[in-house]
Amino acid sequence: MSETLHASVLVDTLAVPSGAWSRVDVCGVVGSTNAVSLAEPVPWRVVVAEQQDAGRGRHSRAWVSPAGTSVAMSMTVPLPPRPEEWGWIPLVTGLAVRDALARVGGDALDVALKWPNDVLIRASDGSGELLKVCGILCESAGDVVVVGVGVNVSVAREDLPVPTATSLALEGFSGQAAREQVVIAVAEAFATRFATLSNGGPFVRGLRADYRQRCSTIGLDVRIHVPGDQIVSGRAVDVDDEGRLVVESDAGRKAFAAGDVVHVRRSDQA
Repeated sequence: MSETLHASVLVDTLAVPSGAWSRVDVCGVVGSTNAVSLAEPVPWRVVVAEQQDAGRGRHSRAWVSPAGTSVAMSMTVPLPPRPEEWGWIPLVTGLAVRDALARVGGDALDVALKWPNDVLIRASDGSGELLKVCGILCESAGDVVVVGVGVNVSVAREDLPVPTATSLALEGFSGQAAREQVVIAVAEAFATRFATLSNGGPFVRGLRADYRQRCSTIGLDVRIHVPGDQIVSGRAVDVDDEGRLVVESDAGRKAFAAGDVVHVRRSDQA
């Protein structure tokens, strides 16, 4: 796998007139591609980095990996015109990453989504376990939103941050210039999925149905960790039309927005 991104390939493929993006910036080492994007939040801009050494996930969790082994990218787009659909942005991003991995990995990768912002791959060792391969972080800035995506491409097992993580290479994906393939596939798939969300109309119902079908959280007994060290236990039964996870417990049904939760864990997980 190539360890160096080729800026000309990414720009020529993704930027107008060939692609949907007005600006594509390929950087060396940055603290965070989201931070670079937020400093100049230009609509329809893609920022890709060779490496980020201060990457962040939700709630300021660290996301760092060795140089040349991961995709670190951020995409800036206008907020959808209907605020009730803003909660769908990380979910649509997860769908786009799933689309992209299916495109570059084919049948070699069994991809699922964890609400609200993780993309999982079923382990190739026969255990059936779903392991995290991608994290998503959305941050708004005025009338735009920066969508950060981090994908473990060729991270070695010993360099993974937690035992429940994996990389594409560990699960059977291989190919030349793999990181460039993933960047292009993610940016193109996201542009398509996001256009559906922004345009509204009947196609949004299909998008929501597609997410619900792919969401591995629905149907699980879960523990919802909310601020203040509180935990709500119940069964995840749906994702509603605002992108909130609906949990049914002894106290009834309650919908949780992504910003309302710190962690979502299966009840059988520590």
